[in-house]
Amino acid sequence: MKKYNERFQLSDYTLVAFDLDGTLTTTDFRSSWQAVHEFFGTWEIHGKPILHRFLKGEISYYEFCKADAEAWIGRTEDEYQKAIASIELREGITELVSFLRSKGCILIILSMGLQDIVKKIAVQLEFDYWVGNELVRYNNRISGEVKINIGWEEKGKVLRNFLKQFKMLPENSIAIGDSTADIDMFKVAGLSITIEPSSERVAEASDIVCQTKNMKEIISFF
Repeated sequence: MKKYNERFQLSDYTLVAFDLDGTLTTTDFRSSWQAVHEFFGTWEIHGKPILHRFLKGEISYYEFCKADAEAWIGRTEDEYQKAIASIELREGITELVSFLRSKGCILIILSMGLQDIVKKIAVQLEFDYWVGNELVRYNNRISGEVKINIGWEEKGKVLRNFLKQFKMLPENSIAIGDSTADIDMFKVAGLSITIEPSSERVAEASDIVCQTKNMKEIISFF
């Protein structure tokens, strides 16, 4: 569904910022943290209660992420890599990325998800830059520590920093996401697109709503 009838000129937009979880990946899990919980069998007893505490404002975003990581203390690097390997990409993402790259766009991933899966996908798809949150390991085992590179409602700030770095105006950027966490960057970008939005609030916050599982459909808006 488009909110507007006109097609958008891609030449007006030179930086494209993607969310990762639920946007580049399938909506089976809209959080890579949850995907790891599900793989390790810790979602119901640990992950979900911690999420509810965060949403109620009882703990900070850092405390939320650290509590998630503490559920996996001692897990080996091999176990962790198998967990993130269970996360699948959406159909059509290769075609969309190739199209945008052919137009000379700078492509970045801004994710509050786990940086290991962010980096893996960014390298695989040849993105220019990426930012995610780090799960710290010592001696090839999960330590329970985290490093937050994008906090709650900080995607807009990070996007502005990239625009400043490339001496671009906000109107020359596109943000593509699916959830509440992406609204902050939607407010900054010149054009915002949601794919299978997680709520009506997310849909209303964007310029274009794309109700499809295949990211290739986004090409038709340009």
